[in-house]
Amino acid sequence: MTTARDLEYHAQYQKRLRAEARARGKGQLNALVDRDLIDRLDAMKDGRGFTNRTAALEQALREYFERGQSERNRAVSA
Repeated sequence: MTTARDLEYHAQYQKRLRAEARARGKGQLNALVDRDLIDRLDAMKDGRGFTNRTAALEQALREYFERGQSERNRAVSA
């Protein structure tokens, strides 16, 4: 059974983790996306050996933004 004390401990733990992440230059992103994209992200995570979706998403975004600007413009206008 989860007690009020357990819930408070968990809330404080999550608050501390978020503060530590912000101190390391991280920001929080929440989004609802199509399930097929989540499935593809999970496949990437498993295929590349990432331990969580955050690491996989960071890598996917990094790879996307490190491509040349002209390549990104073609993808958006297609």
